[in-house]
Amino acid sequence: MEWLVFVHVLSAVVGLGPAYAFPVMLKKETSLVEVIRRSEMVTKLEMFPKIFGGIALVSGIILFWLGDYGPILSLWLGGSLLLFLLAEVVIIGFLAPAAKKLSSVLAKQKEGGASEVNQESSILLAKVRNFHTLAGVLTTLILVLMVFKPV
Repeated sequence: MEWLVFVHVLSAVVGLGPAYAFPVMLKKETSLVEVIRRSEMVTKLEMFPKIFGGIALVSGIILFWLGDYGPILSLWLGGSLLLFLLAEVVIIGFLAPAAKKLSSVLAKQKEGGASEVNQESSILLAKVRNFHTLAGVLTTLILVLMVFKPV
């Protein structure tokens, strides 16, 4: 069972680590080329939270079934699951569509020969950055609940 806890913790760290850098990577920038480069980098790095976040979820469910962690509605466990679902709603429901739209707008700007980020792109970039920040706050709260396990 200790190896499964190790897998659970390691996958959470490897999965969440890069995600904490996303808001910094998507800082306000005027150069269109730089915004496109950073957005593409974030898109590539998003595989870590997707893959390892899934492993953390599955290993956490297995740990709950195999272990004696108390009722699922305890604050730390139920709260963690609720925060995880909320984070997924933010990521899938808001962040992903905004990032897709940003990518499309940036591509159109590039095709049009622009070198600076226009107002629409700047607003979308801020939206995407804010959604990444919110997801980071939610996952940090999950980590706090997992470490301190309040009743």
